[in-house]
Amino acid sequence: MVVQYIRRNRERFEPFIEDEVPFVDYCESMEKDGTWAGHMELQAASLVTHSNICIHRLRSPRWYIQNFDNHEAVMIHLSYHDGEHYNSVRLKEDTCSGPARPIIIKADADISAKPSSQSVKTSTKAVRKCVKSVMSGSGCEDALKAEQALQQVGDDVDAAIEFLIAEQGSEIQFFANNGSGCLDHSFHDFSEHFQIPTTNYILQNLGTTRFSSDTGY
Repeated sequence: MVVQYIRRNRERFEPFIEDEVPFVDYCESMEKDGTWAGHMELQAASLVTHSNICIHRLRSPRWYIQNFDNHEAVMIHLSYHDGEHYNSVRLKEDTCSGPARPIIIKADADISAKPSSQSVKTSTKAVRKCVKSVMSGSGCEDALKAEQALQQVGDDVDAAIEFLIAEQGSEIQFFANNGSGCLDHSFHDFSEHFQIPTTNYILQNLGTTRFSSDTGY
């Protein structure tokens, strides 16, 4: 379902495929069982299922993919740990039988999606300034890539930075071996509140992302 959505929206996703991998080959690879999903697949999953996504990582901020208002969409909770992206998450007191019990995080109520139609159009000078801010904040040295990320998230500098950082995080091993210019980012300690099932929960764009600095659950 997710890969089919990416195929149907090729012009939106293809610019973000790394290493000049042909679009068709990339989609075929992502359809295979056991293929790790990245930020692009999470964004597509959010859009095609009309759900927001919260990703937890040990001793790091929660990372949100927020494409819909909280009142009109459910929140899917996933974890990124031990190099596996991504796994499903349940509350410790959950019986683990049937659908997962709702996970309510107070800070989630303060996060709302900003439709791209409400984005303020900026001048060429302002765009250059925003691109520089994104490059500085994310560690990405590719100006074109930074500008593309900005366009995809409605000129939201913070969202573009977090997208590029998240993309780096999902490919950290590859970049470590190939000398990428983008920096890794640490993601909030959820071990006290959540348990991680053993079954790998792989999800197969680019919208607004947010980091929460709130450390409370």
